[in-house]
Amino acid sequence: MMNRLQRKTLALTIAICISLAGMAGAMAQAASDFEALEPLMNLIADVAIIQSTAETEAIQGADGTLSNTFISTFFALRDKADPALGLTQEMAENPEQQAAFLTRVFAAQLPTLEPITYTEDHDGFIGFRPVTVNNALDVQGIQIIGEIYRADKPLSQLSDVEQQDVLWLERAIFSFQSDASAMNGFRLTGFAVGTELSMEQAVQSYFDEILVEYVNTSLGFTVQYPSVFTDNLLREDDAGVSAKLPDESASFFAKRVDNVNESDLRNYVDIIANGIPGSKAQFNDELRYATVMYSTDEGFTVFSVYIVTDMHIYQAELSYRTDLSMQYSMYTTYLEYSFMVDEIAMG
Repeated sequence: MMNRLQRKTLALTIAICISLAGMAGAMAQAASDFEALEPLMNLIADVAIIQSTAETEAIQGADGTLSNTFISTFFALRDKADPALGLTQEMAENPEQQAAFLTRVFAAQLPTLEPITYTEDHDGFIGFRPVTVNNALDVQGIQIIGEIYRADKPLSQLSDVEQQDVLWLERAIFSFQSDASAMNGFRLTGFAVGTELSMEQAVQSYFDEILVEYVNTSLGFTVQYPSVFTDNLLREDDAGVSAKLPDESASFFAKRVDNVNESDLRNYVDIIANGIPGSKAQFNDELRYATVMYSTDEGFTVFSVYIVTDMHIYQAELSYRTDLSMQYSMYTTYLEYSFMVDEIAMG
């Protein structure tokens, strides 16, 4: 079973991802300035997820060389790629055309190329959501940070309700250098996923701005919540903590109550979920918690995490207007992995 430290580390990793995806305003607008690069970033993200069963390779600049595995998967996904990239079966089967395309896109060197006749397919859509851009003026380049996701279709085509079902897979970072001879005026000089040190340094400040950790030693639980709920909005009582935005568009709470009926997790959550039409309940038996998500007639989405022990019932909940799903839905993953109780950790 994952212990408290491991789970907290996972929570931090996911929270950083969510903090990136939830960024708005000036930084999100900066990322949108490079929309022409999104088809390429989506395709590379797709390649990375397909190759994730092995160690996902980083893409380097002119000092590195693209692997044949990466190139074959890249062209094998031609049918799922955005038509704007211009990938065709003829190109995949022709090493000279492959080379012409790759040299317009990547700074890395090329291996000996071979015809690629097979196609790669999978259910749904895998893409990359660019969130913020760091300028690298010394090399006339940019660094785009964001998240890889899986959904039924691209984010821009999803409704507010469909946003709730997006699966956020991994954070990623792309590096581009300005080059008039490259596709869309930028040549890709680097790509990495996961916990690369440079990426951690780039996103840590955003994490600090977006998320706040709440620790209640008396009640024995810890949770991280969106920092949009500022300190002046917090309300503490004997059960825990709660907050609501002034316009009532979003709220959250985390609390502990006595388990007076000696309920177990599955029975307790089943009763709740069965009493709410359209609710979705999921159980994590290994980590001993469950989640329930549902929509209300008043136009809100509600997401709750439950932990049940012999003595207590713990609940953390985030509620938000469904038309704000793009802003808040990804925080549900963070809430799920950050909610921890001492009774479970010591059990």
